[in-house]
Formats: sequence, structure tokens, C-alpha cells
Amino acid sequence: MTGWFADFFRLVWGLPYWNTRKSWFRLRRGRSPCPCQSPSDSGRPLETHCDAVVHWAKSRRFRRVCPLLVETPGGWRCSAHTADVRPFWGRAFAYYGGALTGLYLIGAIAAFIFLRIVGYPVNIIQVTWPPSWHRVGEARGWFFLDKARKAFAANRTGEALLYLSNSYEFDPSNYTAGLTLAKTLQAGQPVPSNRIYERLLREHPDQRETTAEEWFRALVARGDFASIQSLARDRILDGTPHDSVWMRALVFATRQSRRENELRDLRDSPVPSAAVWRPLIDTELLFLSGQDAAARARLDGTDWRRLPPYGIYYQVSQLIALGDVFAALDQLGAAGGQLDAETRVALQLSAYARQGARRPFQQQVDQLLGSKLSLSTVMILSAQLIRQPDPVILDRLYARLRQEPIPFNADSAGIYFSFLCAAGVQGDWIKFQDIGQIISDGAGLTPPLYAAVEAFFRGQSTSSRIVSVLPALPLPIEVTYALIERYPAPPPGPLKSSP
Repeated sequence: MTGWFADFFRLVWGLPYWNTRKSWFRLRRGRSPCPCQSPSDSGRPLETHCDAVVHWAKSRRFRRVCPLLVETPGGWRCSAHTADVRPFWGRAFAYYGGALTGLYLIGAIAAFIFLRIVGYPVNIIQVTWPPSWHRVGEARGWFFLDKARKAFAANRTGEALLYLSNSYEFDPSNYTAGLTLAKTLQAGQPVPSNRIYERLLREHPDQRETTAEEWFRALVARGDFASIQSLARDRILDGTPHDSVWMRALVFATRQSRRENELRDLRDSPVPSAAVWRPLIDTELLFLSGQDAAARARLDGTDWRRLPPYGIYYQVSQLIALGDVFAALDQLGAAGGQLDAETRVALQLSAYARQGARRPFQQQVDQLLGSKLSLSTVMILSAQLIRQPDPVILDRLYARLRQEPIPFNADSAGIYFSFLCAAGVQGDWIKFQDIGQIISDGAGLTPPLYAAVEAFFRGQSTSSRIVSVLPALPLPIEVTYALIERYPAPPPGPLKSSP
């Protein structure tokens, strides 16, 4: 056994050693002595001893290195003339390749067995075939993503967050894991959340709209208006198909932050997707600088129908804010189908409320509540009630919600939270508690969160900013806008502009 092991190691180093020496001998074309034949012999076939086998326990084992060695009646001899001695690199590569392949397969099979025992959904091809190795990382990512979902379902948030991090670390291409992780971190850890959103935007261009929308929801809930401005500007410059949504976000964030650099950058950009917004941006900059008369002249002198749909919305909403309700309604009527039905109704309600026109306001509400109660109806009226509280309309909407209850689920959660906030703004604590109970029964509101939301609307919170509770509330964007407008940040400093 000792001799076998010794010859095995002689084979391991002998394959490259003797082949290298014989290759050099061939390269020198006989000008150097033969490296393996005995120099005292004739050098003729079957007569010449092999010096290379002197230290081997069994000479026949050397044939694995050099098949020129043959057994004769006189012992082991070289079967080639000295000039014909040559290397056998093919044998060397075959032995080494076979050994490495065997070791690789043993390791791969062991890894496959281990991964399957752990629970990773991998198959043997994904583990053994190198071009499929990335599938192993993907499988590990989905494995931890599934464990994260189960942990969330069991209300083990810390454990779920760890699993999510592992999932995205093992498989950065897993968009679902990355987006879920970013959304989970957005309230408590905004900085790493923002980094993940940025990475998702960069690495998943086919999902850019979804990523930007989710990031925007997180940013507006936190009141990070500077980041909203940068995101909205970039989306418009990229030629997003939802440019009206992003332009409204940019205007809204600019009014909150009083930083108008992004507006100026967009106005000065030669990109066609930005150039179309120059009339609106110039008008808004005049409003921001307090030049209302000049801004009003632009409102009247610009053909807003040549702009994307937000242009009409901007003109009508600004006329309403200025108190010129008749002009606003005229422009809204002339807009035709440029605005969707929800937006038109919301603007009409805002105009009637601003004018104090009770009868048309009530008629509009009657029309909304006269048909089957929908999610959009609750959202529109809740946003209006947040901007301009009205106990009569709140009572009517509440009555419809109780008479025609909408099942609480992921799709309807937003409208229940919207009404909860409308009741809180109104200070109607009976309705607030009743709707809060519906949300709590649906597992959408924990006792600490309920207490925090109630404390805010009662004026008992340590913060006067609605963004202190917004990140935990799944609200529609329109309702979020309404709440931030009603509970804005402390008065900003002077308008910050470019030199």
C-alpha cells in the first residue's frame, strides 16, 4: 500500500515533469541528452533501459506517464529509438482533467444535497453546469423571500426584514425582493431604502415606472420634497409616459420646499419632453416669487390645451385658488375629455366649495352618492373633506359606508384610511373610532399606530407635521396631497433659486 501511494504521488508530479523534459528534448532536436533513457545503453528499441522508473515501486505504473515503456524477457525497456522519444501531453491532460472533473462532480453533488436539505429549490443541472450557476443564487433569493413572507404573515417583522436582506443579497436581480425590501425600510431607515430604489431604477429599466411610483409614494409620505423634485425632474427628462403625474409632483414639492432650482433646470433643458412644460414652469415661477398679476396674465394668455393634461388641471386649480371660480369652471368645461372623470369632479367640488355655492356643491355630492358606492367616490370626497371640512357631507359619506360596506382588503384599505383622516380633521371622534375599529378588525391598524394617528388629529402629538404618521398609512396620493397641504411643514425661508 505504501508503494502504491508513493507511485501515485510520483504520477502526479511525473506527468508534467517528464513531458516537459521530453518536450525540451524534442525542441532541441537531439542536441541534449535523452532525459529518460539510460545513456550507457545503445538507444535502440527494446534494448535500452528507462531511467525514469528507477525509483518507482512498480515499473509498469510508469506506463501511465509514458506508454513507450514495454515489458521484455529481459525486463522493462523503452520501445522507441532515442531520436523518437516524445512527450504524451494528451495523457497528462486526460488524467488531470478526469481527476478534476471527478472532484468537481463530487463537490457539486455534495453541494446539491446540502442545498436541497436546507430547502433551496435547486436542481442538479443548476448546481453542476457552470452557465446555470446564477440560478442557484436566484433560488436562494426566492427561498429567503418566501421565508420573509411567512415571517411577515406571522407578524415577525425583524425576522422578515433579515430574510428580505438575505434574499436581495443572494440575488440582486430579484426585483420583487429589492422592491419589497425598499418599501419595508422606507419608514424607519430612509437612507438605505433610497439607495435600493436608486439601484432598482438603474438595474431594472423595464420596471422603472413602477419603481419610481413606489419611491415617490415613500418620499411624499416622509415629506422628502427635495428628493421628490429630483426624481420628478429626472422622470420628465427621461420622457416618461406619465409626465402629467410627475409634473404635478414637481410643482407640489416645489411649493412645499420653496426650492425652485429643479423647475429652472427643467425649463432650461433642450430635451423635448421638458420644453413642452415651459409655459407652465414660467407661470409657476411667477407665482412662487409673488408676482400674481403677471402669473394671472399668463394663465389667461396661454393655450393650456396644447400642454399635456396637467396643463388644464394647473390652470383650473390656480384660477380656483385665486378665487376666479367662474373662469375656472369655464376652462374646465372647455377642456372636454382632456381630464378624466375623477379629476373633473374633484375640481368641480373644489370650485363650488371655494365659491360657497352650496346648491351645486350638494348636487355634485348627490350625483356621487346616488350610484353604487365606489372606491373613487370615497377617495374624492375624503380628499375634499380634508381640504374643506363639512360635517354634513361627512355624515352622508359615513352613512353610505355603513349601509353599503366595502370589504376591507388590500385594495380598499386606502379609502378606509382616507375616511379615518377626514373624520380626524373634522374632529368627529365617534366616526373616527368606528372606522378605526373596522380597519383594526381587518388587521390594517395596530393599537400603537391607531393611538399615534388619533393623537395627531387631537393635537396631542409631539409633531405638528402629518408626515410623522403618513409613512404608516396606505393612502391614495390625492389624499396624501390634501393632508400635507392642510398640515404643511413650518413656514419655509425665502425662495431658493439659481443665480
